[in-house]
Amino acid sequence: MRTIIVVTNFSDSSRNALEYACEFLGGTGVRILLLNIFSFPAALTSDAMCMAAMSETIADDERLLEDEYDWVKTKYPGVNIESEMVTGDFLEELEEKVGNEDVALIVMGAGGHYDDLLSWDANIIDTFVDLRTPVLVIPSNVKYHPVKKVAFACNYYRKDLETPVSLIRRLIQFTKADLYVVHVVGSSAVVDEEALKSKELLQQNLADLAPVYYEPAFPNVITAIDDFTAEQKIDLLVVIPGRHGIWDKIFQQQHAKGLVHLNHVPVMSLYTDAAFI
Repeated sequence: MRTIIVVTNFSDSSRNALEYACEFLGGTGVRILLLNIFSFPAALTSDAMCMAAMSETIADDERLLEDEYDWVKTKYPGVNIESEMVTGDFLEELEEKVGNEDVALIVMGAGGHYDDLLSWDANIIDTFVDLRTPVLVIPSNVKYHPVKKVAFACNYYRKDLETPVSLIRRLIQFTKADLYVVHVVGSSAVVDEEALKSKELLQQNLADLAPVYYEPAFPNVITAIDDFTAEQKIDLLVVIPGRHGIWDKIFQQQHAKGLVHLNHVPVMSLYTDAAFI
């Protein structure tokens, strides 16, 4: 049975993400694992007073986790859910869970008022960019409604899109949504004959889904994508993030402050070695 991990820190945004996950995927027969990761600096482990205080905090969080579990069982009695608390480094613990279980998706809630993408804290950004399992980040102001429009933002001159395309196909088949493919490429990209063949292959593989293709002009591609999600009322944005690509740059302050609409759209990461439900 495939597992959906919903990470909680007991905030309103985490509760919202949990509710979104239950309504979006709770009826598919998957197992939802409600996971709390308690992280603390290793330097404090030798301080007896600090350890005693942290033990009390952990006990409080265990009670909060039980409350969250009970809330799901009451509101969504048909959802297959378990809860677990672990202690350690945030990303390392997630990677271990993914390595030990058949995890299809990780769901996280973006905190704050979500006025800008800088409200994504370091744990969310590291998980979204670095983890090789699909990650779905839910803005705190977005409530679940049926996904009718999915935008796939990618550089379709790339040669390694075969597996993400298969995942996009399954996502569209699952949601029955309309698909929009948004071309994300910088002005320095080399569009040679081989690149054009990659584009043609992508279009052939998606042809039966009848996607709408959008190619924003250089040099304001980030702003163009931002505006596009609003104009088309996109319900879910799918990207292939990386440490040295456009989506890493979006998290930098000079870009994030200028975004208006992407801050109100659930964003999902996909990778070439991922597997969606």
